[in-house]
Amino acid sequence: MIKTMYTWCRLAKSRKRLEKKEEVTGAISPYRSSHIFLSLLLTLICYSTPKANAANVGSSFNKLVTEPEVSVEEAMLLAETPCPDNLVHHFGLDEKESGAYLDYKGAANPSCTNCPTPVEGLFDGAQQFNGKGNSITINEIQNFEWGPNSNFTIEFWVKTTGTSSEEQVIIGRSASDSQFRWWVGIDAAGNTVFEMYDAMGIGFRMLERDVKINDGRWHHVAVVRDGINLMNKLYIDGYKVEESKFTYKGNFESNSPVSIGSMSLLNRYFFSGTLDEVMVYKRALGENEMRARYNNGAGSYCGPQNVKPVIMSAPILFGVEGQPYIYDVQAVGTPAVQHELVAAPAGMTINAGTGEINWTPTTAGSFDVVVRVRNAVGQAEQAFKIEVKAGMGEKAGLTHHWMLHEIMGTRYKDFYTPYDAICDEPAKPTPITGVVSGGQRFNGTDQGLDVSNSSNFNWQSNDSFTIELWMRSSSDEGENRVIIGRDASDSEMHWWLGMDDKGFARFVLLDIGWQGNYIGDTGPLLTDGRWHQLVAVRDAGASATRLYVDGQKIKEGNFTYPNSFASMSPVNIGYLNLPGGYHYEGDLDEVKLFGRALSDAEIAERFETVYNNIVELIRFEGSYGNKVVTLEWETQTELDIAHFVVERSEDGVTFTEIGTVESLGPSNSNLNYKFTDTEPVQGDGFYRLKIVKESGYATYSNIILVSFKGLISSTFYLYPNPIMAGGEVKIEVDNLEPDAKAILLVSDLAGKRLLQEDITIGADGTLNLLLPLPTTIRPGIYNISVMTDVKTISRRLIVAQ
Repeated sequence: MIKTMYTWCRLAKSRKRLEKKEEVTGAISPYRSSHIFLSLLLTLICYSTPKANAANVGSSFNKLVTEPEVSVEEAMLLAETPCPDNLVHHFGLDEKESGAYLDYKGAANPSCTNCPTPVEGLFDGAQQFNGKGNSITINEIQNFEWGPNSNFTIEFWVKTTGTSSEEQVIIGRSASDSQFRWWVGIDAAGNTVFEMYDAMGIGFRMLERDVKINDGRWHHVAVVRDGINLMNKLYIDGYKVEESKFTYKGNFESNSPVSIGSMSLLNRYFFSGTLDEVMVYKRALGENEMRARYNNGAGSYCGPQNVKPVIMSAPILFGVEGQPYIYDVQAVGTPAVQHELVAAPAGMTINAGTGEINWTPTTAGSFDVVVRVRNAVGQAEQAFKIEVKAGMGEKAGLTHHWMLHEIMGTRYKDFYTPYDAICDEPAKPTPITGVVSGGQRFNGTDQGLDVSNSSNFNWQSNDSFTIELWMRSSSDEGENRVIIGRDASDSEMHWWLGMDDKGFARFVLLDIGWQGNYIGDTGPLLTDGRWHQLVAVRDAGASATRLYVDGQKIKEGNFTYPNSFASMSPVNIGYLNLPGGYHYEGDLDEVKLFGRALSDAEIAERFETVYNNIVELIRFEGSYGNKVVTLEWETQTELDIAHFVVERSEDGVTFTEIGTVESLGPSNSNLNYKFTDTEPVQGDGFYRLKIVKESGYATYSNIILVSFKGLISSTFYLYPNPIMAGGEVKIEVDNLEPDAKAILLVSDLAGKRLLQEDITIGADGTLNLLLPLPTTIRPGIYNISVMTDVKTISRRLIVAQ
């Protein structure tokens, strides 16, 4: 081991959590004033963040075409990206011959004796290290001579696979004349490590276990020492994954060289992988700059070489009729690339400069798209298919809709995206009758949902949005209660919508620099046991944040945000991922996110439409007997109901109409109804009522489950799907024979078996497991099958490129 003693410092994280808890509870610590001032100073030198890309799932192929279709003169007119200030070394590693390496910024010009192999990199050339002795030495060490409070940043792009028997140093330095050593690299398991000990041997190691970089894909890694605030930081792919506060006593000065690919004085810890664009700064880069340097995988190349285009982003493969489809194509290339659509459905457009695709599909179906990016060096294409499903007649701009009407399982479907809300079994809320169809009841102590893929919540500072939900609570708990929110572990970003300690509505919105405000603490109490519409609006064009209860605006604040709200952390529903949880106690239904600011009139109309059409069924029951399912329901004080549409589903998600029952009203007394399903599905059958009013507006009852003996159908989930090689796919199957022996089989479409394992079904009849995919698996479509003695069920898994 390079390190003989681990000194874990978590002071900064503890401090940040304490400060954020103070904000949740409504208090602002004295530290925040100085921190905000320092953040503003850093903001003055930061680049604006790139537009967040919502595409992190998808299946595509990238095709390199060598013949350019634009003239050199046209391409050279496109602006190149300037390097950030205070860059002191820039090792592009573009050399086609080994031996010496040019420093584009300084005069270090490293050399080697046991040299890496030149290969094609992400930005022109790169160097491939064999892990068996390859190393590059930097003898010009002036800009690596740091004091205990010096500021610096080191960044690079790296691609590696597999594991090793010991740590691997990507760049580092150890002294022969003191105890200091520092290095950045990976441990034996593929975790990123930043270790920094001063001349007195005092320091610590930072290690990120949640984001491995040995998956065979390009990753951007950066480390920062902020000597002003005494902070060490580690970034992976633009996001801060670790930070700690530490006061060094000694310096980092020595006659020893800096090594790339090993720890040269020790002649070991050799790196195996490909390295590109090693850059050193004489200052601490800020959060916005780190996001910009990664640029959603496309980077912000500022070197002198021409770079062939490569599309780095994965396309968005889903859409909804009548709702905007947006895909921000991210591509590497210098000179700057131009974007165009080679094939696309009618009405789809692309911004030639930024690569943003916009389209509003008018019908459901499958639509082929081919995107081309090009510059003076070459061009690349990406082909994909968008699956558009029928809409629900909602207002344009809706990006998420969690109906929360599920009555079993731990997955809560989003109608508009594959990004479901999920939870572990102990954190599962209780199904109830909601304001529209079913809802969920949270106990206020340990229940909550997480939306792991939350890219649609990665708002830029100039983005507008609306969050709408329906809630009902009678809890008098004396602390803030979060209904939906997000607290970033990779920045200071923190927002939530819910109730304050007195039961009034509150909306807190702070960006990645902890800049922002909160509004609320007024209006009607939300703890009266009645359903309430709660809406938070960010109108970036007016620099306004607004809060509404039951269609009426109760508070408005103004703030111009300097930073984005992007994070890798999940969005929480029913709690906030902080110590204590700030759990919500009450009922929740119809959680929606719009990608625009709804107007006062729209919000009022939405409240009136839903509230005036709430139908409280006294009961809705079903039973199986004599090979039929009998449904019975009862209404009270029926006034303007036209009829009931009976709908059935095999999976609790997709419902089909199976019959209609006319209303017996109007009536001031209870009315009873009955419907018989003569052809029920085998196993589990899900039923609901579509309650149609005289006005034509329809609402839904809660969902009920009716089962009968026989071969029961199973629900089979694969997530994520599509997935990249090297990832882990989660397999969830229910309605299997408890404790049964089974076989898990992975095969290609030709039937070739790639994996076969014996497995055991859980005692509750469910199968939950993680299947790691090898990094060597080829992109394509594969069958995942679970075989028991009584049935075999299969799903297709897409491995994307």
